[in-house]
Order: sequence, then structure tokens, then C-alpha cells
Amino acid sequence: MTLKSAVREKDAALINTNWESWPEQNQSCYLNNIRLVPCGQGRVSLYSLEAKTPRDIQAGVRFARIHNLRLAIRNTSHSYQGRSAAPESLQINTHSIKNMTVHKNFRPSCYDGTGKIEPLAVTLDAGVQLYEMYEFLQSRSVMVVGGSSHGVGAVGGYIQGGGHSMFAGLLGMAYDNALEFKVVVADGRHLIANSYQNSDLFWALRGGGGGTFGVVTSVTVKAIPDPPLVEFLFSGQAPLGSDAYWYAVEYLNSFIPEFNEAGGSMYYYLNPDFTTPSGKRVSKLDALGGFAGNKRKAEVESLMKPLIDRLGNLTGQPFLQNITYVPKSASFYTTQFENPDQVGTPTILGSRLLTREFMKCADGPKNLTDTLRSMKVFLGDSNPIQGIVTVGPQVWANSDIDSALHPIWRETQLHVIIKRTWKDTTPFNQQAALQKSLTEKEVPLLKKLDTTPQGGSYLNEADAYEPNWKESFWGSNYRRLYQIKQKWDPEGLFIVRTGVGSEHWDGEGLCRK
Repeated sequence: MTLKSAVREKDAALINTNWESWPEQNQSCYLNNIRLVPCGQGRVSLYSLEAKTPRDIQAGVRFARIHNLRLAIRNTSHSYQGRSAAPESLQINTHSIKNMTVHKNFRPSCYDGTGKIEPLAVTLDAGVQLYEMYEFLQSRSVMVVGGSSHGVGAVGGYIQGGGHSMFAGLLGMAYDNALEFKVVVADGRHLIANSYQNSDLFWALRGGGGGTFGVVTSVTVKAIPDPPLVEFLFSGQAPLGSDAYWYAVEYLNSFIPEFNEAGGSMYYYLNPDFTTPSGKRVSKLDALGGFAGNKRKAEVESLMKPLIDRLGNLTGQPFLQNITYVPKSASFYTTQFENPDQVGTPTILGSRLLTREFMKCADGPKNLTDTLRSMKVFLGDSNPIQGIVTVGPQVWANSDIDSALHPIWRETQLHVIIKRTWKDTTPFNQQAALQKSLTEKEVPLLKKLDTTPQGGSYLNEADAYEPNWKESFWGSNYRRLYQIKQKWDPEGLFIVRTGVGSEHWDGEGLCRK
């Protein structure tokens, strides 16, 4: 194993550049800053291991344990909580391990004759990105549950954090479909975790969070023959800040239960202050989504027509729409999400999971809409409010699957995200003010909406400074997760921000409290 100092840009650069800086130490080094501004290392790792094989990862883990080094496990794409970066650390980069294999009649290791033999499964190595996965699946006419970002790693924090998807309503969450993990644990061993061996670790890896229990080198997941999908897009606008716009948003929110329970998935984007190409400021509403499985185009058109007509009537302008039948779902992903993810923007998020019970309440959609309308600061073209409907019938039906995933997912219908961004040149004190406002004012407004006792947030798309992160990210599962963490990593080699066991460390995972 060779450790590289002077980390190369491709090893170190982050999509959300705020996690490259270290505000507490007044360190940053942005490309757009003038040369006179002092440039520090920030949270960018001091050393990087670009792993080519699991044995490389084992060597890196053993080296870090022996020399008491802070480890950062790096896969690909965004990490809104900054979990793939750490100051003064050794980074293990898994990006280059990219094998993919389709299996027929897959038997997990140590299979004892009980349980189901999966007729179709796919093994994905640690560095496989979603776009690469969909290209591979398309060429073999199979499909698995995956996300909708171009560059996200399928095997890292995505599936280990739960993994919502447009396919969730048909097949469940990504982690629901995990059959077996291969993982390098803190003592350097390369183990298999499934229902038949190391089952407690298997439980934790399905929802316990990436980079926390070890370095996952591959995962095998259930697959199905690539089914058809009916995709849709719609878009419209209203006068800037008008009541008409928010009436339309409220109607869309009220439509979600019927839509979702029919098997539909959707991403909607609210831009209350949007500047058109002609320079006109308007309030804009966009959505895309689909129905995976055996829905016919005519069925989807019949379901969506009342919504599209009503939105146009409320705003006084017809909504543009397009509904298309796609014979193979993988081609939808390779077409719709073919463009690389946006990079280079400092970004923080706040979010909340809202239940079916809340969305069906007579005043639920109105209360949600009024709350979103009250969040007037910092809204703009690059900061849409997102409404994500990527759960559904099979997620709810999978409540019998015992795993680390927050139980609230089995009741969730809508995942709401608010985003805040700033420029590279924004002073640290102003960045801190944005973060404080998000954590202390805006996210609490979302929390007040749905008072379900087990309410929570998606741990991969939430406030990185969430004060009650144990309850918000894992609910009643945290105690068991903590016990498993102490068994497999008693010294805290794998520590990530707001991850299991991180309460014993400072915010950067450098010093024990």
C-alpha cells in the first residue's frame, strides 16, 4: 500500500465545497478566492489511498488503526452532511472498484436452506455510480432499486442510509432489497454479512448509515426483469408571490395521497421567486416522476388529468405536460439523469418526513403549504423547495423487515427538503448565520407540522447540525445500533458526523469528549 500526500484534486474535491472548508479553524481554499486570501487545508484529507481492491482497503484500515489516524471513507458524489471528509485524516477512496455481476438463483453465503433463493440478483462493487449501474442494467434487461442522481455511489451511504427511489413503491427501499454485504471491519477483516452470518452487522448496514460500521466493498441486491414505466413531466407558473401560486401548491400536496397510493413517484420543485430567460420574475412549479410496473399510459393520463387541469385553473395559465410510455425503465434513468450532477456549490439542507396520516388530514396540505410559504428568505432560482414522493405501497408493506431503518419510513408519504447555498466568497460568520437560521428556525417549523411521536428525517438528506440526530435519523433503533457499533468498532475507528457513536467525539471526529 502506498499513501499519497499532496492529494490529487480528483481524490479530494467535493461536490458541496462547504465541506472542504474548516470554519472553526478559519481554513478554506476555494478556486474563486483571490490569491491574497490565505489558503488552508480545511477538511480535505492530508493523505489518500485510492483503493483498487478490497485488499487495499484492508491495508488502509489496518494502517489507520495501528497509527491512530482519523479515517474518512470516500465513495462518490454528494454528502450533504460532510461524512466523506474529515480534517487531518487518511481518506480511503473506493471510487475505482467498479465490478458488476448479474446472478441467477442467488444463494447467500452460508445459506442453510431456509429463506428464499432469489431468481435474479445483482452484485455491485463499492465504486459503482448510479448512472454506470443503470447503463449496465439496461444492457442486461434487469432492474434494481436505485436513486435518481447521476453520480451517487450505489453501495455507499445511499443503500446503507436506506435509499429512497422511484422504484420504492414497487419494490421497497433500496436496503429492503439488500441480500448480502461484503465489508472490511475495524480489525481489518473482510467479512460477509447477511441473514446467515454476521446477521447483527447485516441489520446495521441496512439503514445504519455509511462509513460507520466498516467499509462496504460490495453489496448484492434483488433484481427483476426490467419493467416498463410511464413517465410524466409537468410545469407551470403564476405571478410572483401570488395567492394563486400557493393555492396550486396546496392542491398538489392534497393530491399526493391518491397519487402515491396508486403507485406513483414524484419529485416536485417549488421556485417561489424564479427569473425566466426574458428576465421576468414569477413563481414556478415543476415536477417529474413515473409509475413503474404494469400501469398503462391511458391509466396515468386519466389519473393526472384532474391535477393538471386544476393547477392550470388555479394559476390562470395552462400547465405544460408530457406523459410517455417507456418499455424499459433503465432507459428512463439513463436518459432523464444522463447529465452529471451540479458541482462546486456550498450547500446545506433541512428536511422532514411527513406521514400518510398527516397528508390525509383535512388541514395537513394547507398547513404544509402555509409553512413553506413562510420560508421567504434565501429563496431563488438555485434554491427550490423539494417535495419527494418516493415511498409507496411496497415500502409500507415491508414493515415486517427488521432493519436499522428509522421506523417512520414505514409511515412516510412525503419527504420535504429546503436548501440553502452561498458563494465561495461568503464570510464564515455569514455562513454560520445561515446554518443557525436553518437549524434553529426553519427546520423546527417543519418538525411542528407532523407531531408523530416517532417523527424523523432522512439521514442522508437532512440538517448536518440536527441537535436531536439520534431520534431524527434512527428513532427507536438507535439503542441497538449503538450496541452493534460498540461490538464491531469499540475504539471508534469509523466515525462520521452525526453517525452512530459520534456522540463520544468532537464535531470533526478528532478528539474524544
